[in-house]
Amino acid sequence: MITLYLVRHGQTLWNSSGRYQGRTDVALSEKGLAQAEKTAAWFQNIHLDGVIASPLQRAAKTAEGIAAGHHLTLETDENLKELSFGDWEGKTYDEIEKIWPGMIEAMYHDAGTMKLPNGESFKECQERCMKAINGIIQRGDNKTYAIVCHGAALRTIICALIDIPLARSWNLALSNASISEVIVYPGDMNVLYMLNHTEHLGDLKSGS
Repeated sequence: MITLYLVRHGQTLWNSSGRYQGRTDVALSEKGLAQAEKTAAWFQNIHLDGVIASPLQRAAKTAEGIAAGHHLTLETDENLKELSFGDWEGKTYDEIEKIWPGMIEAMYHDAGTMKLPNGESFKECQERCMKAINGIIQRGDNKTYAIVCHGAALRTIICALIDIPLARSWNLALSNASISEVIVYPGDMNVLYMLNHTEHLGDLKSGS
């Protein structure tokens, strides 16, 4: 079996202000940096064979401490970048709703068919993210990895791994610095063991 720990990056200022980030390379906030430290500490007693992250700094910075704690070299993979939100990046929900009435709610209710203005579709995001995930799985059996990337990207990965429709992407809660766990068993049997674990964050949980 192969164990995949799927980690969302720590909080950024854009997260706290409700701005869609996508491919925009936004840094972790002070709270996000503290969340990253707590997340690295959670992994301290878990054996890892690799730590792979999106190269966007909010994910890579979150992953650095995990890798360092296991004396591993952090790997980055372009295919793990966040969904491109295109023209929505840097805008809040209300700003998007004003320019594209009804479109943001359509995305939340049926991400499977939505392509964002000058951005990606969730299907395109899922296809490239799964190139990275499948490559990791193919490294061999009896391995454990931490994969650090982004909210929308992780939702598409989980949907693919447990074979649920992309339209259900937003039914998966994934808070900043949360940890989810999927175990890949022989014979294409994948099981979601943990989703959106945040107990390690204490009073640094989102909204705290």
